[in-house]
Amino acid sequence: MLLIGGAAGAASFRHVHDVAAAHGQPGWIAWADSVVLELTSIAAGLELRRNRRLGKSVAFAATVLTVAVFLSLAAQVVEAEASVVGWIAAALPALGFLAMVKIALGRADPAPPDRTTRTTRTTRTVRTVRTEPGPSAGAGPPVPDTHQPVPGPPPPDAPAVRDTTTT
Repeated sequence: MLLIGGAAGAASFRHVHDVAAAHGQPGWIAWADSVVLELTSIAAGLELRRNRRLGKSVAFAATVLTVAVFLSLAAQVVEAEASVVGWIAAALPALGFLAMVKIALGRADPAPPDRTTRTTRTTRTVRTVRTEPGPSAGAGPPVPDTHQPVPGPPPPDAPAVRDTTTT
């Protein structure tokens, strides 16, 4: 998976570099364009995954990812032979790189989210409340366990036990 992602990323990176260099971005600027565009896809994917896990909006990260992939694909197609087969062949590195990033990010989830944490949102504050297992706050008074004897006065025929704690 790493080999496929690396090869696809390198080809995609190279196409972006070549397009940038051919369209007025000489020298190191063409390399910077490639780095920014290709790493933006990875960063947007990471942010998208993080926001989904936290229950936050994914709109911005999804938009950035979509634009970055579109620009990378455009660079692939511009470099291709002007035919459907040429365009598909040129798009493969960008699509392969995107697929490998998606697979790698899907496998990188360290642990499921903590289910005992509940986040409440209002228009101005975010408050996190730790909840403990057990009955809910509105459950009413506890019901006594019928399998345990209920404490009370001893039966009249029980021997008296002297209290030695005060002596």
